[in-house]
Amino acid sequence: MSAVMLIDGNSLTYRAFFALPTDLATAGGQVTNAVFGFTSMLINLVRDHKPHQIIVAFDRPEPTFRHERLDSYKANREATPEILREQMGLVRQVIDVLGLPRVELVGYEADDVIATLATAAAAAGDDVLIVTGDRDSYQLVEDPHIRVLYNRRGVSDYALYDEAGIRERTGVAPSSYVQYAALRGDPSDNLPGVPGVGEKTAAKLVNAYLDLDGIFAHASEQTPKLRENLEANETQARMNAELMVLDRNVPLDRGLHELIGATPDLDAVRHLFEFLEFTSLLGRLAEAFSFEAPDVEPKQSIHATGIVPATAKAAADAVLGVHLHDGPLVVAGAWEGTEGRSPLAGIALHACPTETNPEVTSEVLILSGALIGSAEVRSALGEIVNRPAGFVGHDVKPLMRSLLPFRIDIGSLVLDTAVAAYLLEPSDAKYPLTELLRRYTSTERLSSDETPSGQLDFGTEGTSALDDLALDAVSIATIAGPIRAAFEIRGLTELNSTVEVPLVRVLARMENVGIGVDRPELTALSEELGSQCRLLAAEIQKDAGEEFNVNSTPQLRTILFDKLALTPQKKTKTGYSTDASSLEKLVGEHPIIEHLLRYREVEKLRSTYGEGLLAEIGSDGRIHATFNQTVARTGRLSSDAPNLHNIPVRSELGRMFRRAFVPAAGRVLLVADYNQIELRCIAHLSEDPGLVAAFEHGDDIHRAVASQVFSVAPDSVTFEQRSRAKMVSYGLAYGMEAYGLAQRLSIRTTEAQTILESYFSAFPGVATYMDRVVIEARDRGYTETLFGRRRQIPELSSTNFRIRQAGERQAKNAGIQGLAADIFKVALVRLDQALEDAQVQSCIVLQVHDEVLVECMIDELVDVRKLTIDTMHGAFPLRVELAVNVSDGTTWAAAKG
Repeated sequence: MSAVMLIDGNSLTYRAFFALPTDLATAGGQVTNAVFGFTSMLINLVRDHKPHQIIVAFDRPEPTFRHERLDSYKANREATPEILREQMGLVRQVIDVLGLPRVELVGYEADDVIATLATAAAAAGDDVLIVTGDRDSYQLVEDPHIRVLYNRRGVSDYALYDEAGIRERTGVAPSSYVQYAALRGDPSDNLPGVPGVGEKTAAKLVNAYLDLDGIFAHASEQTPKLRENLEANETQARMNAELMVLDRNVPLDRGLHELIGATPDLDAVRHLFEFLEFTSLLGRLAEAFSFEAPDVEPKQSIHATGIVPATAKAAADAVLGVHLHDGPLVVAGAWEGTEGRSPLAGIALHACPTETNPEVTSEVLILSGALIGSAEVRSALGEIVNRPAGFVGHDVKPLMRSLLPFRIDIGSLVLDTAVAAYLLEPSDAKYPLTELLRRYTSTERLSSDETPSGQLDFGTEGTSALDDLALDAVSIATIAGPIRAAFEIRGLTELNSTVEVPLVRVLARMENVGIGVDRPELTALSEELGSQCRLLAAEIQKDAGEEFNVNSTPQLRTILFDKLALTPQKKTKTGYSTDASSLEKLVGEHPIIEHLLRYREVEKLRSTYGEGLLAEIGSDGRIHATFNQTVARTGRLSSDAPNLHNIPVRSELGRMFRRAFVPAAGRVLLVADYNQIELRCIAHLSEDPGLVAAFEHGDDIHRAVASQVFSVAPDSVTFEQRSRAKMVSYGLAYGMEAYGLAQRLSIRTTEAQTILESYFSAFPGVATYMDRVVIEARDRGYTETLFGRRRQIPELSSTNFRIRQAGERQAKNAGIQGLAADIFKVALVRLDQALEDAQVQSCIVLQVHDEVLVECMIDELVDVRKLTIDTMHGAFPLRVELAVNVSDGTTWAAAKG
C-alpha cells in the first residue's frame, strides 16, 4: 500500500553508524559507515514499501522548547562521536542529490516535525509510514492512517506497528502511550521514571486508571512500596508526560503537499557516489528510485610492458637510465621459490608518477636473476640505492634481504605500500596488491594470463613470473599516491616516515645476518629432552597399568575417564577433553596427571625448539628468522620460520635453549632490554601520582604496588603479595579484568575483583585512564597512541555484551601496548643507525619483545654498550624515565645471567 514515508534522519543514521564497522572508509580516509548504512536502508525502504512521497526530518543542534522547559533534558547523553558527526553532512548530501525533501527547524526535534507532517497527511486521507528508532512516535499510531516502522537494531531489523501492534508491544493503546512512557521514564532523554515501575506495571496502571490523574488519585490503593514510589515521583512523571508529547503544530515554512521530491540530479549522484566509493550501491539505487543508473568512470586496467635487457652492459646502462627519473623508483622482486628465502628470479625498476609527470607509465625495467649477479649490474644498482628521491615498494623486506648478499643495500626507501596499508588498516590479515588497487584506486589488475595481447613484451626472455613482476611494479606505482594522501588525512605520515619505513631495512639486515647456533649443544639438548620424554611416557604407562600411545587422545581419554574414573572437566564433540586446562584441574587426583603435564611440556620443547630449531639452521651455522612488521594490531613485532619470540623463558628447562645461541668467533652477545616498559607507559599515560612517585624514587615497583594494594608496609610485603601485584600490573597492560586475573592466580573471581578494586583505589589515576580510553575509543571508533598509531575497534559498538566487553579490553590494551611497541621500534631504528654511523662491525642480530641482541666485537664492547644504553634510554621522553638493562656473554643464556 503506497504511503507518505516520513523518515527520522538522525535516528536511522545513528543506528547505521553503530551497526557497521568504522573501518569502512574511502581510499582517502573518509569514514563512510554511517552514510553507507543510511543509504542502504533508504534503498531497501523504497524498494520494499514503494511510498508515493518521502520526507526526511533531522534534529537541529540548537536547544529545543523541551530544553527550555527542563535544563537537564538529554543532559546525560554522550557527545556524538566525531566520525559520526562528520558524516551527517554526507547523509544530507545523499538526500539532496536524490531530490528528496529535507526538513529541520530550530527549536524542534525531528519527532515533532514528523508528528506535524503525519497529522496533516492523515487528515488529508493519506496513509503514513513513519520510519524511526524512537518509541515516542508510538503515540501517533492512535490515528488508523498512521503506522510506525520501528528500527530495532542494525540496518535491516524492523518491526511494523499499527494500533494493534502497539497494544501488543506495550500493553496499552497508542492514545495512552505517553502516560505509560511517563511512568517508565526514558533514560536516553535523561527522564527518570518511577522506581519499580516497569513495562508490565506501567501498562497495568494505565489500563486500570486511564491517565496520570487517575493513577495518582489511586496511589493509596497500591502496595506500600509502589505507593511510596508513586507519591515521591509524581512531579517527575508529570514532567515526563509533558515533555514526551509530540508537537503536532510545528510552524513549517512549507506544507505537506509542497514537500514534493524532485528528479534526482544524476551527475551529482554520480560525483557523490564516486567520492564515497559507493559504486556497488548505484544499481540498487537506480532500481529503487526508477531512474537509469548514471555511468561511473569504468575501472581502468593495469598495462605493463616489460623491458628485458639481454646483456649485463645493457642492463647496467638501463639501471642508470631509470635513475635519471626525478621521482621515486618502484622496486619489486620475484623469486624461484619462497620470497626472500630462495634465489631471485628477477627484480623490476619502474618510475613513479611525479607532479611534473603525473601519469603512470607502462614500461618496466626487468633484470633477471642471472644479470643481478654480474659485476656491472651490481655496480649500477650500488650507485642508485641511496638516491635522494628514494624507492617505493610493496612488502620490500624480502627483496632487501635477498639483495644484501650481493652487497646491494637499499638505504633510501620512502614508502612500503604493504606497511602503509597496515598502518591504515591494522586489523586486516594480509595486504595483497590486488586488494589495495580496489581499495585505493579506480584501477583493476589483470593477471598475466588475462592481459590482452600487446600489453606485455618480454620476447623470448619472458616468463610468467616476470610478467607478474611487471604488473606488480605498475600496480605499486598506481597506489603510491592515493596511499600517501590517505596518510595525510589520518595523520600517519610522520609515524610512517620516521619509524615504520626505516624499520623495514633494520629488519631486513637482521634477517640477513641471522644469529649463530651451537649445533652440538642444541643436538645434545634435543636428545636429553627426548630421553626425558621416554622416561615420562614409561611413568605414565606405569600409572595407567598398561601400555598405550600417550599421544593418542582417544586412548588417553579411555585411560583417564573409563579405567581410572577421574572426574571429567568439560566435554567436546568427540568426548571428554584432555587439554592442559582440564588436566590442571585434576592435579592431585592421580599421579598420572602430573606426569602427563610434565611429559607434554618436555615433548613440546623437544619437538618445537629442539628438532624445530635444528631444522632451521642454515649452511652458515646461523638461523635466519623472518620478522613480521604487519601482523600484530598493537604494532608489536613478531617472528616466524622459526618463531624465536616464543622460546620459553619461564621454566629452567626452557631457558636452557638460550645456551645454544652464540656469537661468531671473536665476538660476544650484548643483550639490552627495557625494564618494565609497559608499567612505565601506564604511569606516563595515567599520570597517577602514586605510580609515578614509585618509579621516580627507584622503588621495587611490584613491592611498592603490593604495599599500596594490600595496605602493608613495603618491608612487610610477602612474596605472594608481590607476585599478585606484579600479575595485576602486567595484566592491566593487556586489559585484563577480574575473571582473567582469577584464572592466572587460581583464585575466585570475587577475590580477584577485590584485588583489582584495591589496586584502583590505591592508584585512581590508572582507573580514570582506563575509563577514559574506552570512552574516547567508543567516540572515535579507534584508539590512538602518542605516536599517532591507530587501531579500529568496531567491537565497541556491538550489541553483544561479550563482544563489546572484548572491545573494551582491546581499547585499554591498545594505548599501552602500542606506545611500548612504538618506543621499542624507535629504539631499534636509532640503534641500527647509531651502529652504522659509528662504523663498527657490531650489528643487531635478534629482537625478542622488548629485548635486542647485538653481536659485538670484543674490542668494541665498551663503546657499543654505552651507545646502546644511550640510544634506548633516549628513545622517548616518558614521564618516568626509561630504564635499560644491559649484559653480555658468550651465549644468550650467559648474557642474561
